[in-house]
Amino acid sequence: MRSELLVCAPLRVEHAALRGSGLRIVRTGYGPRRSVRSAGGLAPADFGALAVAGLGGGLDPTLRAGDVVVGTEVFAGERTHPLCAPELLARELRRAGLSVRLGSVVTTDHPVTGDERLALARTGALVVDMESGVLTPAAGRRACAVVRVVLDTPRQPLIGPGTPWRLVGALRRLRETGDPLLRWFRTVAGAGSQDTVRSRWSKEVP
Repeated sequence: MRSELLVCAPLRVEHAALRGSGLRIVRTGYGPRRSVRSAGGLAPADFGALAVAGLGGGLDPTLRAGDVVVGTEVFAGERTHPLCAPELLARELRRAGLSVRLGSVVTTDHPVTGDERLALARTGALVVDMESGVLTPAAGRRACAVVRVVLDTPRQPLIGPGTPWRLVGALRRLRETGDPLLRWFRTVAGAGSQDTVRSRWSKEVP
């Protein structure tokens, strides 16, 4: 197995933001249907750990556009996929000067707005997307992470006059996740099994 981090960037703009970061970036496509096709090709691929990185919709009312959410787990329908050493990744992102929150990511099969967004917020999840829950199982027993930069929130809707500026800012922050993701990978890759890593970093790192 190659000692390499594979980063899934669903959208073209997300792929462009991360390109040049020194990471191996794969554009996996928008939404669950394209993600299913991509995941089928990723599972047998040669890599050491997998991360999904991109933009997402904030659910918690205290989140603001540009905040970074590190997933502790991903919910997709009835399935839950735990993630590897999120506290360590959050520490590395904070070292880079980013505003970071740790919490659950929920994946849906359609864009979420209005009352549905409020209902998802009541589950305690921080951010919603349409790909992470489909892509993360492709990691198998390998370490896996999810990083989503908040683009829209209940108070800052996706369609609005401020969207272009928020998009520019969110993509800039997404680009800044590259080095922290690489540092996270170098640590987890040298720490043994995924279970060992989870145990070692079971508490938030200051």
